[in-house]
Amino acid sequence: MLLSGCSTTGNRSQNQPRTFVSEPGNAFTVPGQIVTDNDIKSINLFRKGTPGSEPILKLKQNEQLRLSFDIIENENRQFRIEFTHHNPDWSRSSLPPDFFLSGFSTNRLTGGSISLTQRPSYRHYQYDFPNQNFSFERSGNYMIRVIDSDSGNLKFTLPFFVVENEGRIVSSVESFPVPRENMRIIHRPVSRYNPPDFVDQPQFDLEFYFVQNRFWGRNYQAGELDFSNPENIQFELARERAFIGDYEFNSLMLNNISGNNPQILEFNPAEIPPKVILRDDIRGFSSSGTRSTNTSGSQDADLNAMYADVTFRFDPELAFSDGSEIYLVGDFNNWAIQYDNRLRFDSSIKRWVTNTVIKEGQYSYKYVLLENNRINDLYFDDLFTENRQEYHAFVYMKDSRQFAYRLLQVQSFYKGF
Repeated sequence: MLLSGCSTTGNRSQNQPRTFVSEPGNAFTVPGQIVTDNDIKSINLFRKGTPGSEPILKLKQNEQLRLSFDIIENENRQFRIEFTHHNPDWSRSSLPPDFFLSGFSTNRLTGGSISLTQRPSYRHYQYDFPNQNFSFERSGNYMIRVIDSDSGNLKFTLPFFVVENEGRIVSSVESFPVPRENMRIIHRPVSRYNPPDFVDQPQFDLEFYFVQNRFWGRNYQAGELDFSNPENIQFELARERAFIGDYEFNSLMLNNISGNNPQILEFNPAEIPPKVILRDDIRGFSSSGTRSTNTSGSQDADLNAMYADVTFRFDPELAFSDGSEIYLVGDFNNWAIQYDNRLRFDSSIKRWVTNTVIKEGQYSYKYVLLENNRINDLYFDDLFTENRQEYHAFVYMKDSRQFAYRLLQVQSFYKGF
C-alpha cells in the first residue's frame, strides 16, 4: 500500500498535521482525516445512546450522532463545527452546503466539562447532531470539521455517513486459505441487493463497496457484479481484492491504571500524567496474551477517568531492511499513522519503544511496518490467530440531477467468532 506525499524524517512543526497524507485505500483513515493538536485526545464519533457504534446516521429519521473529545488543559475553548459532502472515494462532491444542509451551515460548540482529576486536568466536549440548528437533506459520505473559533485553525476532521435506508442487502462471507501466503485465511464478502423502485438502470447508476473493520479509508469497490436479475443484484469483491480473514489486533485493557493491572509492568503515580510501562509485546503474543475482536475502542466517559503516559515495548523477532520504521496504531489515535507514535530502538532493553498519552478504557492496537514508503500492516501478525472480522456493504447511486452520489443502503455483518 503506497504512502504518498509524506516524509518520515526531520522535525515536525507544531502547525503540521499529525497524520500522513495518503492516497485513498492506502491508509486506515480516509483522505483528509487529520488531527493537528497534540492536546486533543479521545476523539470519538458514534450514534447517540450507543457508544462504540459505527458513525452511520439514517436520513431524516430523528437520529443523532455524538462527537466527543477531550483537551488536556483548563482553558475553555470555543469551536466552529462545519460539514463537507463527499463522493465514495472521499473526494469532495460538487454540492454546496445549501444543497445538503437545511439550517445553519456553521454551528458552535462551547463550554466543555472540566475533569474531576487534576493529574492532568482536562475538558471534555460533546456535540450531538443534527439538532435544532440544522438537518441533513442529502445522503452520502460526510466529514465533520472542528475549527478553533479564536485562531480559525482546523483542529481535526472525522468521517461519517448518512444513509437513506432504501432497498435491502443480504450478505455472507466466503472463507478460504491461500497456500502461497502461509495459509492465511481470505474473506470475500458476497452481497445481494434488492433495489427500490426508483432505480431505473442499476447497471449504470449503482456502485457497490465493502469495508473491513471500520477502516473507512480502505473502501474496496465490488468488481464482480451480476445484474441478470434486476430485483436481486449480486455484488462481490474480486478474489484478488479479498480481505485478510485472520487480520490481528492486540488488546489493551486500561480500565484500571494502577500497579494491579496485569498488563502494566511499572507504574509511577508521582508523574503528571502518571507514567505507565506496559509488559513487552512480542510478535505473536500481546502483553495480555489476548486478541481484540474489533477496532472500536471504549474510552471511559466519566470525568474521574485518568490519563496516563503509556510506554509500549515491542520485540518484533523479525528482521527488516534499513530505513524501515515501525508505527503504533490503535483506537487511541484513531488508527492514524503519526510521527508521535513511531517506535525507536532502546538498546538498553533491546526493545522498540514508543509512548503516548491514553485515557482509561479498552482499546485495540497493532504494530505496522513502513518499508520503502509502503505500509505493511501484516508483517508482525503471527498467522495463526482467527479473529472476528466486521464488514460493511455500501450501495451508492449516481444522481445525475444533483451531480453527486446518494448512499442508498449500508449493512453491517461479521465473519468469525
